[in-house]
Amino acid sequence: MKHEILKILDKKHLLVVGKSETERRNFVGYIIENTNYETFRFPAGMKLFHEYLDFVKKEQLYQPWYEAKKYNGNQILDFHRDWISENNSLLVLEEFDYMEESWKMELFRLFIHETENRRKGEDKIKVIFSQNSENGLIDKLSHIITLKESEKRTKRQIIEQNLELINI
Repeated sequence: MKHEILKILDKKHLLVVGKSETERRNFVGYIIENTNYETFRFPAGMKLFHEYLDFVKKEQLYQPWYEAKKYNGNQILDFHRDWISENNSLLVLEEFDYMEESWKMELFRLFIHETENRRKGEDKIKVIFSQNSENGLIDKLSHIITLKESEKRTKRQIIEQNLELINI
């Protein structure tokens, strides 16, 4: 099962749910050990968006377009979005169900949008999320993404094509 998941990660983001926090952490650890991606493991159980932003600053997960002495949070977030679109790294966000709901949905939307708009064969960011349960997350996500005018798939199909639910 674990080897198939490594193949899935090349195409989709992963949402790991089920069992205990320790077992999810070990499962994610196995995936990290067996991939060849540069990995950034965010602190587990982040609650506020500022915690996410602080980690982005600390690890320099952004590329400024211009030189300044200091950047504010909105500038860093814009630079981080560009970094995501140009990067082929693995981001790990464990126990993500604790994150404040609005920012959690925005981050999911951002990552799904990036994989959805990439052409086949292009490098793209990979993300592993872990949380206690799915808890209606896919339905919530299907309400916040936007469809292209010529899109024939449903919003839910787009989510399921870009996010694999792994129940361990």
